[in-house]
Amino acid sequence: MTTGSGERVFRYRLDIYWRALALYLLALLGYGLVRGGVANGYIAVVLSDPLVLLLLLFVFWTAGVLLWAWSRAPSIVVGDTYLRLRNRFGERLLRLEEIEQVRLPRRQQGWGRLIRIRLKGRRRVIVVRPAAYERPQELFQEFVRLSRQLRTP
Repeated sequence: MTTGSGERVFRYRLDIYWRALALYLLALLGYGLVRGGVANGYIAVVLSDPLVLLLLLFVFWTAGVLLWAWSRAPSIVVGDTYLRLRNRFGERLLRLEEIEQVRLPRRQQGWGRLIRIRLKGRRRVIVVRPAAYERPQELFQEFVRLSRQLRTP
């Protein structure tokens, strides 16, 4: 999404959590039907079965992570000379002058590719996973543009 001032906004994607939650619920329901069966119009689930407990743990864990990510609502706003890391509780503005280095992955695709941002005067590195945001290729290109701006004096 683009705002009127030339900013590009990239919101965090929640679809992976929805899909995982649906998959775990379907697996739990399917295994519950096979293991427990249907009696008098009710699905009987055996809660003492270790696989049912494991699937329940996955369902609750995924639901918790989904609610946590949804409540934070993280996003990245890229401007011409700055980068804004924002969530529901606050934001951090990184001007081009504050950034020492932007390390890009060699390959541009895949879930595990990470972009590392090193700030001047700080040892801590900010890590961004473009695949976790909307329009990951466009976000990656914005980081390439920012990296080029850093290299040109």
